[in-house]
Amino acid sequence: MKNFLKITCCLLATTAIVSCKQDPKTDKMELQEQVEDTLPAVVEPVVEEKPVVKKKEVVKKKKTKAQIKAESVKKLTLELKSKGLPTFNETPAMIYIKNYEKYVADYRKAVEANDMDSFLKLSDASSALTRQYRTLLNSLEGEEVAKMSRYMQEKSKQIDALSANM
Repeated sequence: MKNFLKITCCLLATTAIVSCKQDPKTDKMELQEQVEDTLPAVVEPVVEEKPVVKKKEVVKKKKTKAQIKAESVKKLTLELKSKGLPTFNETPAMIYIKNYEKYVADYRKAVEANDMDSFLKLSDASSALTRQYRTLLNSLEGEEVAKMSRYMQEKSKQIDALSANM
């Protein structure tokens, strides 16, 4: 760094001396200075660039209706199994079980709150569940009808016990 400063100062001094010199011949001509580079060339280390690996873009495939339905059936099956409820081959039967569980939970809340308005709302839900149950019994196979009947007997005992608490 010191050498660079010394050389730069020398070059500036030389330029100042040459430009102050008054030579009538050179005053009319334009002078072109050629400056020689006296500094040794600095060799910079060569840095090898690593090739950039491009990742393939992941294209999300759109799910078909069948795939979406299969996923929702699987999710519903897992949900029912986790609660210890029966599962069926038919999706409408599992939806019925889920709806009936919600009905029993709402019935329990209405009994605990002793709320007659809630009971009126539950009568509409009960009617819809009854229609759905009749339709299911016509579409289910023999073993599944028996499984549904056992479930309904168990739930009707729970509702009777809740009603007795009122």
